[in-house]
Amino acid sequence: MKHLRKSIVISAIALVAMNLPTSIFGQTAIGIRGGMSRATIGGEDASEEGVDVDARIGIKLGASATIPIQDKFSLRLGGDYVQKGWSADSEGLSADTSLDYIELSGLGVVNLTPPESAASVYVLAGPAVAFNTKCESSYSGVFLSENETESCGEASKNFDFGITGGIGTEMAISEGMTFSVELLYTLGLLSISEKGDDIEEGSDIDIKNRAIALQVGVGFPIGK
Repeated sequence: MKHLRKSIVISAIALVAMNLPTSIFGQTAIGIRGGMSRATIGGEDASEEGVDVDARIGIKLGASATIPIQDKFSLRLGGDYVQKGWSADSEGLSADTSLDYIELSGLGVVNLTPPESAASVYVLAGPAVAFNTKCESSYSGVFLSENETESCGEASKNFDFGITGGIGTEMAISEGMTFSVELLYTLGLLSISEKGDDIEEGSDIDIKNRAIALQVGVGFPIGK
């Protein structure tokens, strides 16, 4: 009886898989996606003795156009609104820095599965440029009578550049729509902090963005 139930389950899964649309990887498509971003900072000046640095949880929303180049390789041009930043605690004082960016990327996408598969697994990587739209720092602690919030002003650069890479899976849920899940990591390559007047001449503050994002999306093929 146990073997019979097992055979029925396997047969049912096979029938479902046979009736799923095949992957439409390799077609020109537009897509929209959204998810959560967990951002923090790296670099030589990202940590100091006695200071605990933690991540900022934010959102990531965007759209893209995917253009096939070869059978298993495509180029994805995307634009995203993404929230980054970090928090720091030291001796009773907490500081939260919030950075919002418009991020433009050009990612190469390599399909790892056969074209007839119901779902495709792929890796993607490429450069990303980001333009800062908002920067705020808020402070709280035992030495402050109330929370204080101020703009970062000239302390933060308006431009960032990095490398984005990750892995994803995509399934065709109909002949005209796909559903995808992706895990991406963005490594900032430029310092996001400007030198202040009290910084020694010729020295730089080395603080760089780091962010990991989990996002889901839908895609719409517009050609073959």
